[in-house]
Amino acid sequence: MNSKESIIDHVAGKAFHLPGNDMDTDRIIPARFLKCVTFKGLGVNVFKDDRAKLEGKHPFDLPENQGRSILVVDENFGSGSSREHAVPALMQYGIKAIIGLSFAAIFRGNAVGNGLVCVEVTPKQHEHILIMLADHPLCDVEIDLANMLIELGPFIQEHPDMTPCSMPDSHRKMLTTGEWDSLATALEAGPLIEETAARIPYMAAVVA
Repeated sequence: MNSKESIIDHVAGKAFHLPGNDMDTDRIIPARFLKCVTFKGLGVNVFKDDRAKLEGKHPFDLPENQGRSILVVDENFGSGSSREHAVPALMQYGIKAIIGLSFAAIFRGNAVGNGLVCVEVTPKQHEHILIMLADHPLCDVEIDLANMLIELGPFIQEHPDMTPCSMPDSHRKMLTTGEWDSLATALEAGPLIEETAARIPYMAAVVA
């Protein structure tokens, strides 16, 4: 089992909406910022061109959205190229989870590999969440991966609003067991790896 730090069974925070279908990775992080050797510093350039066009009115620039860690998106988020920089860029900006109608397959795979939670909701549930956020913009939002529920509220403390959500079972397992963290998994399996390598003739000398 991986360390507790790698286990992601819930995410909590404030949420905001980024409207628009087919939001591709070229928009999430423009190509000119891909020259970096590491992913460090990508967060300040997330949606750089879209934000420049809207001159401070982009959802990522609005004062009321600063510090919010849960993003609500529409259909086919993360489409386009398989740009792996898109997920770290969002995470370095401060996004810990994304609630959407649907996600591009490659983006979703990159997300789980970095510990970014992406859950899907139905159109009706999506509309409900947006109405709730409009009526209660300061509400707390929690994504419970153990029960696959989104908790909105509490607006009335005794009655928080619960909304079902979904994600591939394999991704849920990776997040809730910590298996998404490949480095932690490899370090934890160190003794077993060495034991196995010692039984392979051409590896025995290296292990020794």
